[in-house]
Amino acid sequence: MEHRLRNRCELSMDVVVHGRGGLTLHGRTHDISPDGMFIQLPGEAVSDRKVVEIEISRDVWLHGWVVRVEDEGIGVMFHSIDGREERLLGQLLRDRCAPKACLSAA
Repeated sequence: MEHRLRNRCELSMDVVVHGRGGLTLHGRTHDISPDGMFIQLPGEAVSDRKVVEIEISRDVWLHGWVVRVEDEGIGVMFHSIDGREERLLGQLLRDRCAPKACLSAA
């Protein structure tokens, strides 16, 4: 059952996932919304409910927790997004997500 509140859009870009204990994994986004993203990487490398930081660029990091672990990657729900990060995420979605690339929330 899907729990998404807003539409997500297909977006493929490199990210780095950082976790406690020095965990650093390089992955690629599959889709993104204002609420979270799915990152393609070895799913067994990250545990469900783990707190992570996602480095989108040198100065843009988003905080979240892992809500889904699959063989293909992890689903992350954002939390503690401040106003600056929210604006940058909104700009990213406007600039890089074409309307036809949006996926239904259901």
